[in-house]
Amino acid sequence: MTRGTDDERVPGTDDGSARPSDNALARRAGLGDRAAFEELFARLFPATLRYATRLLDGDERSAEDAVQDAWITAWRALPDFEGRSKVQTWLFTIVQREVYRRRRRTRPLAVDDRILEPLGRDDADRLGAARRLDPEQEAELGDLWRTLDLALGELPWTQRAAWTLRELEGFSYAEIAQVLDTTPTVVRGQLHRARRSLAIRMEQWR
Repeated sequence: MTRGTDDERVPGTDDGSARPSDNALARRAGLGDRAAFEELFARLFPATLRYATRLLDGDERSAEDAVQDAWITAWRALPDFEGRSKVQTWLFTIVQREVYRRRRRTRPLAVDDRILEPLGRDDADRLGAARRLDPEQEAELGDLWRTLDLALGELPWTQRAAWTLRELEGFSYAEIAQVLDTTPTVVRGQLHRARRSLAIRMEQWR
């Protein structure tokens, strides 16, 4: 087994001491360390659930089932994880496959691909920011997210997946390509089309 970056440690505790990297936890979990797996689960489960929920049109129950099955698959496969990529990317690939399996019988409604303009950086920052808001701001942000969810739901599935991984989870083009089993060039094209389509629906928030 190739260890790759499994032994890296990253800052993380209040007292300034280092904590194991995700890949180090994955290596330990692969050797049967349940505590390491539980810590890895605590770190990455929320993101995998968020991703699955968006790909499954907000169906939280189906998303939870899909992600739980994906994590069971991951637990069984961890002894073979070689650490050549981030364990986060590897896990999202497993989630992607499980979600796709559940969606095979349905197809999302595609929107017109006519060009307006990409979402600006300020829009992406506003969508990804988490901060304490007053009631009026909270209501406005809620409306924004509902509009975004509707717009995402109308995108072709691969565009939705690519946009979510890039804009909400911060994946690189190469990591997205790995999750979607494609190339960075294709990912760039999917993101370009997704941003154009979303710009049409999100124009009121510009």
